[in-house]
Amino acid sequence: MFSADPQTVDTRLSTNLAKYHLVLPKISNVSQLAKLQGVIANEHHTTSKSLDEYLRVSHSSINQHVRKLELQRTKLTRTLSKLHHALEDMSISKDLALKISTRIRCIDQERLIVARVLQFVNDTQVLKQKVFTVNEALERSDYELAATAIDSILSLPAEVVSSQFASKVVPSSEIPEDPQVLLTQWTQKLAIVFKEVFAKAASEQDVNKLSAVFKLFPLIRKSELGLDLYSRYVCDIIAAESRKIMTGAAPNNTTFYAKALLLLFRIVSTVINGHSKLISEVYGKQHMVHIMAKMQREADMQAGLVLDSFVEARGIDEVLQSIAKFEKASASTEASEVEPPSMARVSNLINEHSMFLQNWSMYCRLFATKWKEFNETTVEEGVLHLPDPILNGHFYGKINDSDFLQNFQKLVRFYLHTSFNRTVEFESLPSLNKYISKKPFQHDDVSSYSFSSTVEDMTLLIRNCLILNVNTGRSLLLDHFLDVLRRFLQNDYLIKFLQQKLRQLQPRLTSTVTLKKYVPHTESNPVSRAASPGLADPSKLSNLRFNIKGAASSAFSNIQSNIQAVYADEESILKLHHYIIYLNTLSIGGEFLRKLLTQELLIDSPNLLIDNFPFNSEAQVLKAKVESTEQNILSQQNKLLQWAVKQLFENLLQQKIRKMLGSLFIQGPDSTYLSSAVDFEDMSHIQLFAGDWKELMIPYANTLYKTCYSQLLSFIVDFLVAQIATRLWSLQINELGSIKLDRELSSLIAIVCGEQYALREKFTKLTQIVLVTGLEDDDFDPGTNGDLKQEILDGITWVLTPSERIRAGGLRVDKRR
Repeated sequence: MFSADPQTVDTRLSTNLAKYHLVLPKISNVSQLAKLQGVIANEHHTTSKSLDEYLRVSHSSINQHVRKLELQRTKLTRTLSKLHHALEDMSISKDLALKISTRIRCIDQERLIVARVLQFVNDTQVLKQKVFTVNEALERSDYELAATAIDSILSLPAEVVSSQFASKVVPSSEIPEDPQVLLTQWTQKLAIVFKEVFAKAASEQDVNKLSAVFKLFPLIRKSELGLDLYSRYVCDIIAAESRKIMTGAAPNNTTFYAKALLLLFRIVSTVINGHSKLISEVYGKQHMVHIMAKMQREADMQAGLVLDSFVEARGIDEVLQSIAKFEKASASTEASEVEPPSMARVSNLINEHSMFLQNWSMYCRLFATKWKEFNETTVEEGVLHLPDPILNGHFYGKINDSDFLQNFQKLVRFYLHTSFNRTVEFESLPSLNKYISKKPFQHDDVSSYSFSSTVEDMTLLIRNCLILNVNTGRSLLLDHFLDVLRRFLQNDYLIKFLQQKLRQLQPRLTSTVTLKKYVPHTESNPVSRAASPGLADPSKLSNLRFNIKGAASSAFSNIQSNIQAVYADEESILKLHHYIIYLNTLSIGGEFLRKLLTQELLIDSPNLLIDNFPFNSEAQVLKAKVESTEQNILSQQNKLLQWAVKQLFENLLQQKIRKMLGSLFIQGPDSTYLSSAVDFEDMSHIQLFAGDWKELMIPYANTLYKTCYSQLLSFIVDFLVAQIATRLWSLQINELGSIKLDRELSSLIAIVCGEQYALREKFTKLTQIVLVTGLEDDDFDPGTNGDLKQEILDGITWVLTPSERIRAGGLRVDKRR
């Protein structure tokens, strides 16, 4: 078969020609040429035959393709013919559909017109029927039926009632008037009738009849008239009840006016809660704000009258003038000439002021909540704002713009300072004797410690004032009181009372005074006399004709001075007891303050501020103010506590502890600590220190409050660390000495710190010095000037500097290098 690929044919011919060209030069005779001609002839014959076969097959294939194309052309022609027919049919259908659609729209339009006409006719029939019903109902005085029928008429389209068709069809021989004119006349007539019925029902207190007629006003489209009448009705109720309250009890009652205000607001709240459902159902809840605004105006007026009566009847101005005179006299030398106002009267005024404001605050919250519920304006979710009727009200202005709030602040401030001064006057201090022993005393709680009665009285006083200010619901008052409280505690309590007491006692605190039980003079006299047999009654001495002269007189003077020394020593012990009690008072007072502020106000009652101060972000602001006030006061208290405990340590304990150290951490003469197998187990020095420590410190641990004792231990540890560090740096230590030194230091730390693990950190430098002295030569790196090797340094958090580590290593006297 001849290849159909032209490239193959060309390649084949080229190959044959190349072969012939190679053969031709090699032909040397005729026979070889004849053979070549034969090969070429055969090749030509074969090629011609293949070409003929190829042409035959190609013609046959081409003819088949041509026939197929002709057949497809015939099919396409038929398809095009059908398409043309279909397009013609579609055009006809489109025209027909357009005609049908136009006809349908015309029919729909006619149907709508017929429906409107039918509805108009039906509405006209309803109008005529309802006109007849209203006329009959009015003749029978059935006003509810008449109002219902009028409501049906008014619900019809306005063009029906005012149409010419209705004016011709509806009038009859019995009712010849135009329906629109009739509707106006009937509405006005029923409005007058309903108003009269409402007024009569209100005067007769017929609630059922009043509610029934109140529901009819919207039916005749007189909702505003109904709301106005209802507002006037509830305002009359509020005014009448207010008059009844103000005349129903004796004003001498200490809380009369606050309770009167509470009853007034309770009436308003009851009306709002009880009548809101009826108004919302009949008129729509959005109309409640209209009623509430008018009720608030009446409540404002009545509450203002109660407030004026309260201020006048209680003589608040007189009390404030008396307070001002007393405070002015107290600042001068005339304090004894001016009598302070009665504290009972001041207390009653503060309580009634607080109740007054508390009732107002609760009412404001209820009113604002209901206003938010009924008001259709969008407000931020979860945020409560005072509504305009209260903000713009007469009573709100009286409370905020007058001196009412300032008067409360003045009364509270005077009550706080004066009551505290009285608690100081009647202060009592407990005895420490039962806590002073050589055995540890386990305290159950704060109340088991000894502290001044003043701190308990002051805590109750502050708590009472806090409650009174929180209950007012006025953020301004609580914010101001927190400022007053901070200044009072810093100036009157911490400085003028506690710091002054501590300063007065400090001169009696000397290193010669020991904390032991106090024995009063009446109990110590017999002991003193028994110890001094030479002391006798002077009358008896004269009876025995004993003349006190010379040596005898000198002996008597010595005995007398010894007795005075005993008395002075007992007085110093008593002063030390008082000093410890005031330290406890200072520390425990901080605990009480923390419980009063953050514990009670914020933690135990997390919703207390939110409930009492619900508007805007007052609760969050006051929470931050409470926390900052507490932090400020406790900061000042901690400073005073540190100063007072430091004075106790430096004046009373420092010399004793220095003496207790004695020969501790010294093993041998001349500041050496060279231990051997003979004295390695000898721990007598640390045992002696332990005994002295318990004897000295257990009474302090028993009597001092835990924070005071921790502070005292902190000062002692600082002193011990400084003293021992100086001693360690001067020692010469051998290998056994370093081991024994480590044991003694560990024992001392355990004795002093006990369970106060935080204090052990202060000994870190000492323990690292001892640690370095116990290391061998191989642990040091000569390449770093004698500092420790890196693998040892990496395993410990060092407080020693490199130079100190090198110095500590040099304390060893038995180094091999």
